[in-house]
Amino acid sequence: MSDRDTFALDKLNLSLGSKIRTLRTQRGFTIADLAGMTSLSSSLISQLERALTLPSIPTLKKICDALDVPISYLFENAQVAANSNQITDSIVEPTTPSVPKIDFDAYDIFQKLFPPTNLKGPSRVVHEKNRKFLSPGQGIRFYLLNPDLSGPIEFIYNEYDPGASTGRYSHRGSECGLILSGELIVEINDEIYVLKEGDSITFDSSDPHLKRNDSDQMCTCVWANVPPWF
Repeated sequence: MSDRDTFALDKLNLSLGSKIRTLRTQRGFTIADLAGMTSLSSSLISQLERALTLPSIPTLKKICDALDVPISYLFENAQVAANSNQITDSIVEPTTPSVPKIDFDAYDIFQKLFPPTNLKGPSRVVHEKNRKFLSPGQGIRFYLLNPDLSGPIEFIYNEYDPGASTGRYSHRGSECGLILSGELIVEINDEIYVLKEGDSITFDSSDPHLKRNDSDQMCTCVWANVPPWF
């Protein structure tokens, strides 16, 4: 990982901890309250809020479910400018998200709930240095390839360091991934798939799954989620 990415990860970790603490206190929860709602330990939540550890995807999902916000809220307004090594962060009280169940056969309903990104707007192109940085766990780096987290699809560039794992989690929708380099193991329920460069996989995201890199080389891949869930 480059020095720039290390700096970005540290800043993102501070931002996540600050937002979790702010949301918790705004809702009148103690650390013990949040621990009981998420089945996480009080010490872990305290460490997350103080940016002493980086949460995994399953941990983030539990916390966001308990605080009644989408995971994407934790990453809003926390954009890393790689060319200047600066990060801006603002805390605003989120509105309670509405997450209706979608009949994916009814495409008109889907389009109404998740309208397409305005490709004719100023954010048609996302340059590499301007990608939004998301990191769900130690040794894992996600870079958003979409202009933002709106629209009907979420497209992410992934980097998995050797030994990195997302942990097991699930969410609504479907996803498809393509391995660009290295090797990635994807576990879906009790099935295990070993993906190598050029391999792709598609599955129902509501099935419990994890992704991990058991090799000695970094794995890079691109992943699409429909609808966006971050």
